[in-house]
Amino acid sequence: MSSDTLHRFTFAQAPVRGLLVQLETTWQDVLSRHHYPPAVRELLGQLLAGAALLGSNLKAAGQVIVELRGAGPLRLLVADNRAGSTVRALARWEEPLHDTDWHALLGDGRLVITLDARGDGRRYQGIVELAAGGLAATLEGYFASSDQLPGCIVLAADPTRAAGLLLQRLPGSAGPDDAAQWEHVAALAGTTRPQELLHLEPTRLLGRLFGDQDLHLLASQAMRFGCSCSAQRVEATLLALGRAEIESLLAERGGIDVDCEFCNQHYHYDRAAVERLLDDMGSGPLH
Repeated sequence: MSSDTLHRFTFAQAPVRGLLVQLETTWQDVLSRHHYPPAVRELLGQLLAGAALLGSNLKAAGQVIVELRGAGPLRLLVADNRAGSTVRALARWEEPLHDTDWHALLGDGRLVITLDARGDGRRYQGIVELAAGGLAATLEGYFASSDQLPGCIVLAADPTRAAGLLLQRLPGSAGPDDAAQWEHVAALAGTTRPQELLHLEPTRLLGRLFGDQDLHLLASQAMRFGCSCSAQRVEATLLALGRAEIESLLAERGGIDVDCEFCNQHYHYDRAAVERLLDDMGSGPLH
């Protein structure tokens, strides 16, 4: 069974593009970094699949960051996709988590999507209200507001896999026949059951959903877990703190420790390491 792959497809008679992603090893890599309660885990898996779908057209240096910011016990869920194929995710929450309801978990929350499609620093940010129907419905609202094109999204996650299905109406398809064709394939997508989306082999799933359509599978893309943290980025962050703050941290702790929340990579800098770092940057010795 194929896993950790994003599949692209089109319809011969309908002005619609489609994406299907199933993540297994990638999702397990995310879960291995932290212990997430079931309510958090399911929503985080859906967000990871959503980021995989939204970043499908990114250039080599491009990035999309998808955040759910909440005012309830679930404070933050974030997933990002770099270069269209490398994803990661994490969540922050406060106990207790008594309710699994979408709005009870997030409270007065927002979905924030930051897109740098080409990696050239030109960022677009979209903010949308949480929809009553959950994350998939909220992402559909994002498509409607940002692209002015309807989208149909189905998301699912369990302890083993995360998956997503996206249909989007193509620009320039405004005729009555186009509208009817869109409504038909979107209705078919809406019949997708979570277990089918998560565990059916892609060609079998698409055949079951769209058996009355002339569907064309396009190039697929392998997906993987990956983190963008590095010693160079950590060191740049430390230097940005300034000499006084660095000296205060060293005096208080005897060293500086930095942990990446996404991948749990640990970076440790003792006084000698900080001295070398400052010396390389042309700064004088610490006092």
